[in-house]
Amino acid sequence: MEKRGHVLYNNWHGGKTAEERKKTLKSQMGSDVFLTSTNAVTVDGKLVNTDFTGNRVASMVFGPEKIVVVAGANKIVADLQAAFNRIKNEAAPKNCIRLGFSTPCAGNTLCANCSGPHRLCRVTAIIEVSPKGIPDYTVIIVSKNLGY
Repeated sequence: MEKRGHVLYNNWHGGKTAEERKKTLKSQMGSDVFLTSTNAVTVDGKLVNTDFTGNRVASMVFGPEKIVVVAGANKIVADLQAAFNRIKNEAAPKNCIRLGFSTPCAGNTLCANCSGPHRLCRVTAIIEVSPKGIPDYTVIIVSKNLGY
């Protein structure tokens, strides 16, 4: 996308100062298109997301004119309870391990409802229908496992 001349607000690009990263996170909310994934999709269509800083869930519900959510089939769950279980006992532990956070769930891959500085489960949003004011909200389910 960058090679095609598009501006990307990618908070995962390394070498940023804390202030530069914060600016990138805020810029995502004002982007024309927000491309993201989700932690869980219930069979009745709800998107369930839990974040560390809340930038992703904020941008998924307000700001961009177009939102594209891409999720693997592995993220489809029966209901909200199954979504929370998936987030707490699968997605969050794997993300803590990936980020090098020393949380209880990173050690045993089960949620311990921790309260330390590296707790990932801080902000949760349930999107039941496309938020008002976002004219183009697209969810793409890919028929293979993507992410966690």
